[in-house]
Amino acid sequence: MNRGEIWALPDGRNVLIISLTGLEESYGAVLTIVLHESGRYPDTAMSVVIGDPLPCTAVAVNIAQLKVTRFEGAKQLGPVDPATMARVDQALRAVQDL
Repeated sequence: MNRGEIWALPDGRNVLIISLTGLEESYGAVLTIVLHESGRYPDTAMSVVIGDPLPCTAVAVNIAQLKVTRFEGAKQLGPVDPATMARVDQALRAVQDL
């Protein structure tokens, strides 16, 4: 499980991992952004439209801590490109006033 990967969870949600790679080994959990269907939210300072590996929108206020057991039976869809992840980082900083 690596930072910047999108996963399809068995419960039907898609998530983007935003915590540091390896955190799941130390704490048994990861931080994620729950993703929304493409077109549901615009591209703003707090949201990022993602095209690949899954057309969706990451809204930086939708952060969820998930135990690694929630990923049993999940499917890794792939990583977002570095430029997209940099925009997600900017959105997270904007939401948290960092």
